[in-house]
Amino acid sequence: MGKMIWLRDETKPFEERSALTPEAAKVLMLLGHEVIVESSKNRIFKDEEYSRLGCTITKSNSWITNAPAGAIIIGLKELEEKEFPLIHRHIHFAHVYKGQDGAKETLDRFIQGGGKLYDLEYLVDQNDRRIAAFGHWAGFVGAALGVQFWVDQQLNLDSNNSTLSPYKNQSELISSISTHLDRSLSKPRVLVIGANGRCGKGATSLLTQLGLDITKWGSKDTKDRGPIEEILDFDILINCALMKNKSLPFLNAQTIQKERNLTLISDVGCDPTGPCNPLPIYNQITTMDRPLLNYNIKGGPLSITAIDHLPSLLPRESSEDFCEQLMPHLIDFLDNKIENTPWEKSLEQFFRKTIELGLRHNLSVNTNLTQ
Repeated sequence: MGKMIWLRDETKPFEERSALTPEAAKVLMLLGHEVIVESSKNRIFKDEEYSRLGCTITKSNSWITNAPAGAIIIGLKELEEKEFPLIHRHIHFAHVYKGQDGAKETLDRFIQGGGKLYDLEYLVDQNDRRIAAFGHWAGFVGAALGVQFWVDQQLNLDSNNSTLSPYKNQSELISSISTHLDRSLSKPRVLVIGANGRCGKGATSLLTQLGLDITKWGSKDTKDRGPIEEILDFDILINCALMKNKSLPFLNAQTIQKERNLTLISDVGCDPTGPCNPLPIYNQITTMDRPLLNYNIKGGPLSITAIDHLPSLLPRESSEDFCEQLMPHLIDFLDNKIENTPWEKSLEQFFRKTIELGLRHNLSVNTNLTQ
């Protein structure tokens, strides 16, 4: 029997990506499933691209009141901070398992409503490798912004004066950054930490195409080290390290006040409020309309960009790539093939965290994986 999958409208400002492309929705319908798509003014794929393929279009945020209890709600970014209980199965990046602000309250909403969270970040295979990720594009865009803002510094331009806008494709982005780089009399030395992962490879791909001097560090270069003063020798730091456990910081408040070349940090890892943050020198994310935090400190000016949805600046390419990775697994999920799969691992993480937070005592629903 076919399932109902409900693509919700993203509520995060400047988010244009989609967890489900029109072509993917068509495949699901051909397999017998019903696809409901919430109307969106921001999504890179227009409503008409879905409707002409047979999807039902409904009002933005109508999943809250209109989606049947059995519907599967899919999105990308976290839900808005509200208080009503969550009764559905949700698939998205929730950012609630690393002690982030508001995490306990969000998980409690699932417990109170009997819903389940399948966090996309925790859909991992037998080797604990994520089966679908935006990491490449996050690194690619994060490196591009690092270079762009560094050039702005050289030209005494205020990067916060204008809102960042999406690019049509990566070629347009590379051309724009390359032209901007040509305005600088010098070229930066760039350090990429976490260079061996998806994110790091995306960053080095962009930097290589710009012809820049890149130094690549993997986990062996940072393990059991910190703070690492050698980082101060570089002009730009691109942090692509995914930290699952608390470790020594790459930099701290004392280190950055020393004499340094470093003036720009692009923190693609972007976990400023989490306990695993390897750069505890700032405590808030930045946004598309205010992309930089600027500090005038001993040692010289330092700017940090930490946008938590960087692939939104390449929304079409990143959505298509992500959806292609996710689709085989989503089809299995809709066919109830969940046991011993990444879906089961993600759900186990949900139950594990609710227990750790003392929330399971309110749980009065069954734990059937397919309901």
